[in-house]
Amino acid sequence: MISSTNASPDDSKPTRKIQKKVIVIGEGGVGKTTLLHRSVSNIFVDSTKMTIGTDFFMKKIEIEDDKNVNQIILLLWDFAGQERFRFILKDYIKGAKGVILCFDLTRASTLQKLYDWIELLKEGNAWGNPDIRFFLSGNKKDLVASTVAPVTPENIEVFRKEFNIDKYFETSAMDSTGVEDLFNKVASSMVELENKNKD
Repeated sequence: MISSTNASPDDSKPTRKIQKKVIVIGEGGVGKTTLLHRSVSNIFVDSTKMTIGTDFFMKKIEIEDDKNVNQIILLLWDFAGQERFRFILKDYIKGAKGVILCFDLTRASTLQKLYDWIELLKEGNAWGNPDIRFFLSGNKKDLVASTVAPVTPENIEVFRKEFNIDKYFETSAMDSTGVEDLFNKVASSMVELENKNKD
């Protein structure tokens, strides 16, 4: 699937195309696929089939900076949350420049399970790699108010501090809350990474 965000570019600036691979991971049922459908197609898919292995989305975002009109193409790999597929993560992480770690704000266990995912990222030599940007997405924000025991802000803060994650967003695929903020930040981070590697 392809999505694009069009701005009004400055014709005096050169256009630069930036294509980056981004992996989206987390436990099954946390809303990874619905998050991607909302961002890429601006639709809410209430019920999605369980992802088998991986699924693929593509999103285009245009960001203008001091020097360029950057046309960013995010190649978004939706990775299955089931344990039986995790052994292939080390292969799929190769070449990735971004990782979105997803958990369900209504299920505290899904935040704790991200510890296991980070161990897999370490095994794949991705965690701590200065050329990979990491993002944390707390999904299903629209359901928090009706949840008896949602993930607490304190637990999220502890997790973020432990792993030094400063890019955190709370999102809702149902009402779009935070979704574009997340992916715009991913895109701008890819521009920053491209500039860093050009220096």
